[in-house]
Amino acid sequence: MSLIHRLSVKPFAAVPALLDLPEIKRGPASSNVSSRHSSMRGSVDLEEGCLITKSVKYAHHLARMVNAEHCGDSQSIVEELIELDLVVIPYARFTLDDPCNLTLLEPFVHTSLDLYAFIALSPSSSTVNELIEMVKSDNDGRQQEMDQWSNARHRELNFLVSSFTNPEYELVSLHPEHFLPRGAVLPIYDPATRTCKNYVPSRDRRLRESIEPDSARLPPFRHDFQNRSKTNDLNIFLVAINAEIKFRRYLKMIQEHPPTTPLPDDVLALMRRVVELVDLLYWDPVPTKGSKGYTMLAERSLLKRKNPERAGRSSQPQYTETTSDEEGGMGSPSPSKAWKMSKRSRRLDWLADADVETRKAYGSALMSGHDIDYDPALFEDAFPIDDPHLYSDKAAMETWNQGVTEGLSS
Repeated sequence: MSLIHRLSVKPFAAVPALLDLPEIKRGPASSNVSSRHSSMRGSVDLEEGCLITKSVKYAHHLARMVNAEHCGDSQSIVEELIELDLVVIPYARFTLDDPCNLTLLEPFVHTSLDLYAFIALSPSSSTVNELIEMVKSDNDGRQQEMDQWSNARHRELNFLVSSFTNPEYELVSLHPEHFLPRGAVLPIYDPATRTCKNYVPSRDRRLRESIEPDSARLPPFRHDFQNRSKTNDLNIFLVAINAEIKFRRYLKMIQEHPPTTPLPDDVLALMRRVVELVDLLYWDPVPTKGSKGYTMLAERSLLKRKNPERAGRSSQPQYTETTSDEEGGMGSPSPSKAWKMSKRSRRLDWLADADVETRKAYGSALMSGHDIDYDPALFEDAFPIDDPHLYSDKAAMETWNQGVTEGLSS
């Protein structure tokens, strides 16, 4: 008998209880699954539902917000970059499999977000504005220290503000017509009323309840992360880092090939604000010319050239682990639980002397692949990892030059 029309020829999975649904028990040959999606460092309860649609389904994907383009060394370097250089994690020893980097997504939403970049999950306008002010304030303080002492403390963000603990999200549709072609809808479930609203691309290229520009648009939203502790909630800075890569590439694309009907001005403004936020995260202070710190640094550089062994002796910066309070908050530094490590691992030392564009290009290349509009020579001092696209070998340089030449002549 032909098996062509059979949909499944393998044992079915056991179905755990979920919400008010009972367990479906299978035979002993069936595979086992859990009502929690687990990673090596934590788990996410299926009852959380999709971050965007709010629906609860067994088939949801557990997705990383920030990933590494290649396994091995590049994954650990991404983790170090986020924790030790960008300093956007409120605890020590961050990994990409930590719950704060994981969220549940409907399969078609995940594919549209990750594979096709039809959409981007972003901090809302109000949230990104608050985050920018916080990071700017910290950067200004570190710049003052650098100008005064030729040295600055590690970044110290306030992880207790509402824009971090209870951020507002926005779904940005970069290509709304491709995301939801004719006949397709984005269903958004409201757990409070147990009702669902469908959204489609409108004539003004927003997602609305109908194609008419005066119909209700998809609003910004928050998410209930159920039983996660505050340190395990999805990290809004990781959301911004993910979105910035999509936004930067999109803005570059429309500059070269403007669409017939552009996205609304406020959507483009949000994109640029997210890019600004991530630029601030990659920023590092350098002494202002003429400042006391500038003079001190010049004297130290002169001493290093004369006596490199003596000048190289310096105390290592301290990295202090924070402890969580009983309510699951971030707490404050606890000397009794402190652990020491260098501000940057040696693999990231070269970033200290790199400008913002180089630092961001390197981070983006590690997370999502090399952008063709960046000179490979930017990374010639980088710690070697298994990604030839990061380095300025002759073939890569010729490829880059060819791309630039073609872009200028087109």
